[in-house]
Amino acid sequence: MSCIKKNRAFLAVFISLVIFLLCYNAIYADEKIKIYADKIKVDEINEKVKATGDAIAINEDNLKIKSNKLTYDKSNDFLEANGNVIINDQMQNTFFLSELNAANNLNLISGKAVRARLHDGSRIVGSSFDMQDEISIVENAEYTPCAKENYLIKNCPGWKLKSKKIYHNNVKKTIHYDHAQIQLFNIPVFYLPYFSHPDPSVKKRSGFLMPTIKTDDQLGETFSIPIFLNLASNRDLTFTPNIQTVGNNFYNLDYRHLNNLVDLEINSSIDDNDDDTGTSNHIFLESKIFNSYGNLNTYIKTSNNDTYMRKNKINNLTVLKSGIEFDREESDTYFSIETIGYKHLTTENQQWEYLYPNIIYDIYNINNSNLKGNVSLNNKLSIRKNLNENYVSLASTQLNWSHQEINKNLGIIYDNEANLRVASISIDEKSRSDTSNTRFYPQLSSKISYPLLNSSSTFNQTVTPIIMPIVAPYNNYTEAQTVTNSNLFSTNRATSINEWESGPRINYGIEWFINSAKGPDISTVIGQNYRFNKRSNDEAREISDYFVNSNININLENYLDGSLIIDRDDLKMRSLNANTFNRFGDLIFAINYDYTSGKYSDPAEQVALAGKFELENNLFLKFTGAKNLDTNKNIGYQHGIVYENDCLGIDFNYYRDLTKDRDIEESDGFSFTVVLKPFGSTKNYGKNKVFGPRI
Repeated sequence: MSCIKKNRAFLAVFISLVIFLLCYNAIYADEKIKIYADKIKVDEINEKVKATGDAIAINEDNLKIKSNKLTYDKSNDFLEANGNVIINDQMQNTFFLSELNAANNLNLISGKAVRARLHDGSRIVGSSFDMQDEISIVENAEYTPCAKENYLIKNCPGWKLKSKKIYHNNVKKTIHYDHAQIQLFNIPVFYLPYFSHPDPSVKKRSGFLMPTIKTDDQLGETFSIPIFLNLASNRDLTFTPNIQTVGNNFYNLDYRHLNNLVDLEINSSIDDNDDDTGTSNHIFLESKIFNSYGNLNTYIKTSNNDTYMRKNKINNLTVLKSGIEFDREESDTYFSIETIGYKHLTTENQQWEYLYPNIIYDIYNINNSNLKGNVSLNNKLSIRKNLNENYVSLASTQLNWSHQEINKNLGIIYDNEANLRVASISIDEKSRSDTSNTRFYPQLSSKISYPLLNSSSTFNQTVTPIIMPIVAPYNNYTEAQTVTNSNLFSTNRATSINEWESGPRINYGIEWFINSAKGPDISTVIGQNYRFNKRSNDEAREISDYFVNSNININLENYLDGSLIIDRDDLKMRSLNANTFNRFGDLIFAINYDYTSGKYSDPAEQVALAGKFELENNLFLKFTGAKNLDTNKNIGYQHGIVYENDCLGIDFNYYRDLTKDRDIEESDGFSFTVVLKPFGSTKNYGKNKVFGPRI
């Protein structure tokens, strides 16, 4: 009986094993190759395996070959695949072929009509495909990183490389091309007998970046091609020769270094002095030094020629700033110390001013049981040498107290403040006697607001009358201050640390805000300033003109902001500043307008424009320009066309720059830049200059 039970148990295990093998339907044709399929037939005499359905062969390196039909000759270690052949390699690249032969444990592969998608989304197509160990070869091949869904023209990638042969080295992570053409929108533009670039697994590799071609009536034709050197994973160098047919050639060097101690970048250039006027150069250094105590930064910007960088369109800086700074911020304190030198490139005689040192130490949230409110202390020490070579030494301390009270019965809000600044100032002057004094600036103020609310299902509206009395003595150091959008309800409109707005006064006005459910949000402020007991020698008006600011915000991409000053006597506009940003479908434009009448200062009127229009997906027309309306002269303008998508950037511009400064004359010209991604690494194409608002 026990034997019968044992036989039955053995039979059950055997049947279960057979069923499992039939259901799993896989065969280990060799220890190095595994084959899975819907249906498998084994010819044990000829040592052949035929797999059909979703047939998959996998080697020990996890390379997978999938096909409708696989035939494996075990004795010759030879695999044939037919119908919808797909290869998945160890680098997550995928190859599609019509048929395939493989040998040597799937390490030797040959196929036809290949289409490859690399793991970064770039694609290769070719007539044949061969792979042996770490080398893959595609003949009559085309490579592009452009995604089909972003094509500007149907069946036409932004750019591609067409080559007789493409070699991919999986060990060296490099793709090589024999007799390659670079085509833009299927039009050949460059021929390269040999070309190579890193494969998608490489984040950065030494080699050429994309060139820039520019023409300018001062500089002639300029050709720039950056050479990128990957010194290490944390260090790289970019050398860019700029060859110019009229202006001096110049050579730019950019070095970057990052480690646990410092984040460093050095940018420099030098010209070849072809015009025998003297070699010009510039050096910029910026470094962030990592430490546990605070932020420590150093920066050096210097040039031995005032107009060199602007003339060669390297940058448009007119002041070079060099120095070292350290700051540390905690919950209740802030400390900073800096030493700075400024070089003014638009002045020819005295160019340098210095700040050494400038120390700030602020203390917040000082607790005192006798004082109801928030108490803070601001301290500053600075020594400055100005352009006129005067020395100004300043030490100041300012004690601040603030407290907000809300009358819940009446709904009135009181923002109360008390300030006391003590400033010790010493001025060493060259042309007249030195001065030294200590200045006291006490002040009491209260901003009294009475918000009136009105709400409905379609909008919320707030009207807030504001009156702000300020008690402060007159002083001999500060002239009357102009009311602007940013300081209408400010306790002190003087911005210098050694000044404070003089005399008792009242700021008053009305703020109106409406928030619509479907319409625009509108805010408007109207106000004035009244100065009490004005001194007889003070020429400023006792009652200021009317100040108006209004903001209309339709959405994040459509708004208008305007500020104007209206003369209270004749109600004429004395000043207007307006900024607008708008998007209407494919059109984006921005306008900045500034106007000042001649009543209080020299008249000035200027307008700056910028626009961008999308012709097609990723194809834009753009414009930027500025004009002095008072003299009816352009300041400068630039317009052009730009194309930008996931794989290609093209920027073509015409510009006219009316800047003049010594050897910088009015100029105009063209700039043309092509960036083939991933070879290009920047979106700032060409030698562009922005004259109007940025959009």
